[in-house]
Amino acid sequence: MGRSIRQIDTDGRGVSRRPAADRLAVDGGIPVRPADRRWPTWPMPARNAGPLLESVLRGERWAITSPAGRELFERRFARKFADYVGTRHCVPVDHGSSALVVALESLGFDHGDRVLVPSLTWVATASAVLRAGLVPVLVDVDPLTGCMAPEHLDFRGEPRAVLPVHWSCAMADIPAISAMAAAHGASVVEDAAQAHGAEWLGRPAGSLALIGCFSMQQSKVLTAGEGGAVVTDDDRLASVMQELRADSRRYTTSEDAPQGLELEESATMMGANLCLSEFGAALLCAQLEVLDEQHEIRNRNYAVLSGLLEAVPGVRLLRRRAEQTRISVYELPIVFDPLPSGMTNGDVAEALTAELGARFYPPREPLSRSRLLRPWTKPTLGPLAERFVAENRGREFPNAEYLVRHSVLTHHSTLLGDEQDMADIADAVAKVVLSRS
Repeated sequence: MGRSIRQIDTDGRGVSRRPAADRLAVDGGIPVRPADRRWPTWPMPARNAGPLLESVLRGERWAITSPAGRELFERRFARKFADYVGTRHCVPVDHGSSALVVALESLGFDHGDRVLVPSLTWVATASAVLRAGLVPVLVDVDPLTGCMAPEHLDFRGEPRAVLPVHWSCAMADIPAISAMAAAHGASVVEDAAQAHGAEWLGRPAGSLALIGCFSMQQSKVLTAGEGGAVVTDDDRLASVMQELRADSRRYTTSEDAPQGLELEESATMMGANLCLSEFGAALLCAQLEVLDEQHEIRNRNYAVLSGLLEAVPGVRLLRRRAEQTRISVYELPIVFDPLPSGMTNGDVAEALTAELGARFYPPREPLSRSRLLRPWTKPTLGPLAERFVAENRGREFPNAEYLVRHSVLTHHSTLLGDEQDMADIADAVAKVVLSRS
């Protein structure tokens, strides 16, 4: 029993020490956290989510195409979220991947044009490029932040766009990326699917580039189960994006909506039906009201955990840039360098899960070897798939591979607890590290 692990007092006044058994729970030892101590659950419904959903259920407007009546929640959310992000316009859509497709299609690129995409991200960032008739070209990421960085951009193939992603809880340097892209005649679409409420020098994520895209899928910090949004300051692009998500229709500017609808067949751009339902929009209106309150809890706990982990050798959190003035924790990556002797990060994740009773897991593999990104399996993609293979053949992504091999993640809901929860995480991390030292 001779080892001890740092732990913060439950009242937060200081640091105490308690003995911990050497034997890991995954090997039959006693876990750090008692089984009867529960973690916060997710999704976490806002206080007025029920009444707003009930008003949709009992009303006559379940979709943006409903006859005119009370104000659409879809339009109410668009207004509120644009204000939250600090942009002139918000166009809600049904999924975050739809937001990316609509954003890329609105820019009027030619079929087969190239788009630079980070190799460390969820597959939808790249598959949306293909859905828009374009070719994703993968680039490496910064090993400290996990985000695309200017030094990794490759403009030799004359890409038309750059699609940086804010990863887990760190932000990409969008101003620097935008400056480099502009010098090469490329546009920047900011994938902020994991960064609702994050800020760069006081400016919200999503507002830093020409277009910003968000996901409201169940695991996100702002969720309706499924949903998404595109934001921009550009009046023309906002109008086009409305058509792209509503079968060539946009909000009517007439006081008398045609046939009782709030959409008119403006038809300057052929679109598809990618509209957010009224149920999703009502739920997002409710969840947006508590988002900053939840951010405060997560960010406070992030700071506590960061301090505790400083005492554990070979362990760090993502090193966000100094310009990132506010974090939005979607996933919490804990980086082990070196890994505990004889363990992969998959082993570490399994051990932490057993110690804590919360799910810890390795990052997904880089897109360069993802089983989910195989466009050649879809016959309709044809030449685009061939171009994708040719463009990315021989490219290497050592930084993405490093993070995928050395990091362990947990969902942001783990940070919605208290300081004792953070002490448990730090104790478990230290126990795993010390067990193999």
